[in-house]
Amino acid sequence: MDYSIAHGAPLEAIDPRLFQKPDAGDESLFVVFYMGVVVDQQASTSAGRLIARDEEFVRIMTPGDRNNIIDRPASDQDKRRFPKQYEQFKAGAKEEEQLVGTRLRDWPAASRGQVLEYEYLGIKTVEQLADLRDDVCSRMPGSRDFKEIAKAWLGRAKTTAEAAQQVAKDKAMQSRISELEGAIREQAKLIEKLRNAEQAKAA
Repeated sequence: MDYSIAHGAPLEAIDPRLFQKPDAGDESLFVVFYMGVVVDQQASTSAGRLIARDEEFVRIMTPGDRNNIIDRPASDQDKRRFPKQYEQFKAGAKEEEQLVGTRLRDWPAASRGQVLEYEYLGIKTVEQLADLRDDVCSRMPGSRDFKEIAKAWLGRAKTTAEAAQQVAKDKAMQSRISELEGAIREQAKLIEKLRNAEQAKAA
């Protein structure tokens, strides 16, 4: 069926090679799902009037490159490829709420001006900043150093989280050991009680 898109660029105008770059990891892409409108040209021609319907769309952008954007009806593959964003969309999340990661605006290291500058380029999370391609950094003065700061911050956060998880595991293990020790003591008391009862009968 022949479709034309009433929102975004026509499918035939999109170069599919844009997102076949090995350094464009899915985790660093800015992805949102939304409801768009598709015009059914064939049905419209047959009916002599505009025939359109709402349809789920996906917008995929490489952070820092506003010329590298895919905007089209969402396929089943898109939904499987970006499950977190799609689940958020189906749960009623708006485009801005479909971000995965730590938002730049919530990051203490980023000033308000930096947040606005990077968001304009589709860089909205610390994770996206840390994965920013070198060619994008070269076009944005200071971005290379800021990228390293983001990477270091994420590394420290991961280390802290892992340490906290280990502490929680240690506490859980200690609690389990205490429970087992308590059970052993109770069993010892029961055995002693049974032994005393047997001795009393023998006497």
